[in-house]
Amino acid sequence: MSFSSQVKEELNSLQIKSNCCKKAYLFGAALSSAISDGEIILKLSDKETAEKIVFLLKAIYKCEPDTKSIKRGCFESHELFFLSKKLAEFLCFADSFSSGESFEHIFTCQNCRSAFLRAVFCAMGSVSDPKKSYTLEIRVPNECRAQLICDVIGERGINIPSKTNRNGLVGMFYRNESSIEDFLTACGGNRSLFSFFEASVEKNLRNDENRATNCVARNISKSVEATALQISAIESLKATSTFDDLPREIKQSAILRIENPDMSLSELALLHKPPISKSGLNHRLAKIIEEAKKRNLL
Repeated sequence: MSFSSQVKEELNSLQIKSNCCKKAYLFGAALSSAISDGEIILKLSDKETAEKIVFLLKAIYKCEPDTKSIKRGCFESHELFFLSKKLAEFLCFADSFSSGESFEHIFTCQNCRSAFLRAVFCAMGSVSDPKKSYTLEIRVPNECRAQLICDVIGERGINIPSKTNRNGLVGMFYRNESSIEDFLTACGGNRSLFSFFEASVEKNLRNDENRATNCVARNISKSVEATALQISAIESLKATSTFDDLPREIKQSAILRIENPDMSLSELALLHKPPISKSGLNHRLAKIIEEAKKRNLL
């Protein structure tokens, strides 16, 4: 099983409890479909995703899709054929979507967006094994649908993916570790994140072994200085009422840094519940230093 299939298997194993989130998942998956004579046609490369969509169509829209599996060598694709007025209306909206347009009617609760992005990735995405390279790609049928996905991603505070046109599809992709980690976190793929953390640690260890002693010492010194600055900023803010006014997630990172002064950012990121990316943690600690400097505490 490829790494990409493992990620999809994890994402599809996550339970979707609310009906609004189940609808959001179907909306995300529907973005990969085509419509022919009023019939929605979904072509999927992943069996678990196809089975999940069939289950949700039956549960939410009382829809019984026709299914077809096509095998070519070791590759198998799955096609679903069904009628759904609600999904057809959503696709009409998506195919005329422009940046900045409201999509609040698609999402009801705070978990709907995660379910939506999860389905987008499971239906149209792929990700490389982080031990080999950092690439996450989503192939979307047209620019309007791609823009809708980008707006949802941007609303979550994640970097917008780059785009390219490939064989009539819009390719949306990330080629850096932190953006891929942030996207998978938004989808709920916490277990998959550990593969990125492990790969990062392994690469760091190999790099450390190849560096000269003075270079390693210099890096350690910088890390110690950065940690000392972070701790100083946190303690300065705690000595005032300012610390209590910080957002909950930033206070969580601050407390973990105080309690674990010797840990690297990668190790500290793993202690968060749920885990966050190294870049996300670095952003939070930078915010703390910025707040301290703003109040002339550093």
